[in-house]
Amino acid sequence: MDINVTVAGQIIFIHFLVMLYLTLKFAKGKSGNLPLVGFYTFLLSYLFFPASWLYCWYWSNKKPEVTG
Repeated sequence: MDINVTVAGQIIFIHFLVMLYLTLKFAKGKSGNLPLVGFYTFLLSYLFFPASWLYCWYWSNKKPEVTG
């Protein structure tokens, strides 16, 4: 298998889309600011992608916010 820069870029982009979807799905109802959660996921996915796994895990295990 020949891996070049184009294939690596596609893998990173697909990873970003999957992590963005999962993190926002888990953070819905637990965060008051979903765009900020998405922005942090974007940064973590492109700068140091294993950290985005931990960030997704954080939102999946966080308890929902209790309001009112």
